[in-house]
Amino acid sequence: MRKLLAVLLTVVLSINCAFALAEGIKLGIVTPDADHGFTGESVAHARAEADALKESGAIADYRMAVGNEAAKQIQGLEEIIAWGPDVIMLWPHEGDQLRNAAQQIVDEGIPLVIYDRLIENFEGMAAEIMGDNFSIGNKMGEYLLKYYEEDLKAGETITYLLFIGDSSTVSKQRTQGMLDILDASEYKDQFKLLQEGFQTDWSNAKSQEFMENWLSTADAKDVEELDLIVTHDDEIIDGIMAVIRDADELKNLRLLTSVGGRRETLAIFDTVEKPELVTYFFSPSMIREAIRLGVACAKGETYQDQEIKGQLFLIPTIEIDKNTVEEYRNSQDYIDRYSIFD
Repeated sequence: MRKLLAVLLTVVLSINCAFALAEGIKLGIVTPDADHGFTGESVAHARAEADALKESGAIADYRMAVGNEAAKQIQGLEEIIAWGPDVIMLWPHEGDQLRNAAQQIVDEGIPLVIYDRLIENFEGMAAEIMGDNFSIGNKMGEYLLKYYEEDLKAGETITYLLFIGDSSTVSKQRTQGMLDILDASEYKDQFKLLQEGFQTDWSNAKSQEFMENWLSTADAKDVEELDLIVTHDDEIIDGIMAVIRDADELKNLRLLTSVGGRRETLAIFDTVEKPELVTYFFSPSMIREAIRLGVACAKGETYQDQEIKGQLFLIPTIEIDKNTVEEYRNSQDYIDRYSIFD
């Protein structure tokens, strides 16, 4: 019965998408709240994209609500629903806590596009879109196997710390994507996590604090033999680097992994020889794609040459290390990311 209802909801939403008139599209946008960092840049890109669409006539108007907690996002959604949008793009602060509000949108017959942090096991949305977090994790795992290949073949153990973002699907997918690759290799037992992952809430300050505390409390042998630090975000790297830049006791640390492609973090390539960095492109400007997907749905158009039928669209990543950083800095992806700040 649930599957039948989900199919019916998808059909209804497809009809809603097809019959909304381009010149009359009213777009609702709900995001987390921030004035700096990845989320702050994302909010700025969302506003810039919506303003550009309105100015070009692609949409009639938009309403945007931001919230740094679920209750505030829910309030914003209620106000947007009352306004009567043709489509809503929702970036949930916390998926499970937004489940009922998302269901209300679907029940109202309003096409819903969910971005970045998915609502697990939720049905009836027009589409989902996010960076390809599993692919990021997979690429990270493959990079680690290649980077430490000689050590692994020699039977050595690679010890590491893990700094995750939060408890959302984003962090789960990035971690699992990496572990899937490592666990499928012949060297799976040679990667040793020294303690449970630190949940940083994407904060460089928390990351710095965790790193300082670990250095001061961990066994001296573990500190000296630490090979690798795995993270989920460039801002986490910035916090860690504030601690380890002059930490002489980290004699064996050779590599940091990250996600972002943030220009401030890329300065590591210019100023630090060891440890090395590999990061994976994941830009605040990606939110523009979520808004474009919503507008395409409201117009009854395709997206990425596909009909919009409740599926998940993935935004590809780019691997950035010392060998490719200059190519990335000259790329259109990099230019787009910083286009509204320069």
